[in-house]
Amino acid sequence: MTAFTLVMSYYLNPGMLRRQYDHLRSLPSRVRQHMKVIIVDDGSPSDPAWGEDIDMPLEVYRVGVDVRWNQDAARNIGAHHADTTWLLLTDMDHMIAPKTAIYLADTKFDGRIAYKFTRVSEPDMSHYKAHPNSWFMTKALFDRMGGYDERFAGFYGSDADFRNRLLKIARIFQFDDKPLIRVPREVTPDASTTTYERKTPEDSAAMTRIKHERDLESNWTTKHLSFPYTKVWPC
Repeated sequence: MTAFTLVMSYYLNPGMLRRQYDHLRSLPSRVRQHMKVIIVDDGSPSDPAWGEDIDMPLEVYRVGVDVRWNQDAARNIGAHHADTTWLLLTDMDHMIAPKTAIYLADTKFDGRIAYKFTRVSEPDMSHYKAHPNSWFMTKALFDRMGGYDERFAGFYGSDADFRNRLLKIARIFQFDDKPLIRVPREVTPDASTTTYERKTPEDSAAMTRIKHERDLESNWTTKHLSFPYTKVWPC
């Protein structure tokens, strides 16, 4: 069996978090015996993430500042505190399909490979394109690449930087028949944030600027675990 930790960031998603907890409790017991969950609230100004009994180990952390598009810091915190060999990194609006959870728990994987997922989308579970920022990889591989670079906090679109750095040290393989379940806002209104706009011209300009500044650094490393945070569950 493969033990893994599901890491998700949270931002103003109380309805979706309720769905996640209910869904996780419904997974087969043999999966829940080998699975842990870490939720990191990246500074929600209201309706903060909470913890409860989900019949598997759960930890909840909260970032102490509210920074636009700071899910990278949340993922870094979650990965840092995971104590399993494998990590499943995804967004709050993605639920792990039961057959996918069973496959991950029952299969032995190659730690040199980072695995991606296809998706099906509610409500009709129609096929949907793969998610560019959902990954199944070892914690060792995540740490080796330095995780996410928190220089990009405040701007949307850092997933491409993560993927490009990952490609330099690992092979990528996509599960074509082991999906994640995408939950659109039409189904669960707070599945993903409506607070911030995505892919603005300012985001693109900032990404370009930050990458250029970083390229000029000698022996640069990722900015990592740079935001204050506290553990809120278990208390």
